[in-house]
Amino acid sequence: MGKRHILIEKAYKYLEPQFKTLEDTCEYIMDKGYWVMRSSQKAMMLSDSAIRPMTKKEDRETGEDQKGE
Repeated sequence: MGKRHILIEKAYKYLEPQFKTLEDTCEYIMDKGYWVMRSSQKAMMLSDSAIRPMTKKEDRETGEDQKGE
C-alpha cells in the first residue's frame, strides 16, 4: 500500500452528527398549519426542545466559519 495523500493524512475527521429528524419528534397539523411536538402537542417552535434550523456555523464542508474557534 502506498503513501496516503497529505490532505487525507492531515485533514481533521469529524464524527458523524447524530440528529433526530423532525418526523421522529414532531408531526405537521394541516388544519393549524404548523408542526407540533408528538409528546406534548405543543407548537414545536414554542417548545423548549424545538428543532430549529442549523446555522452556517454548523457547516463543515469548508470549515470557513470555524476558523476563529
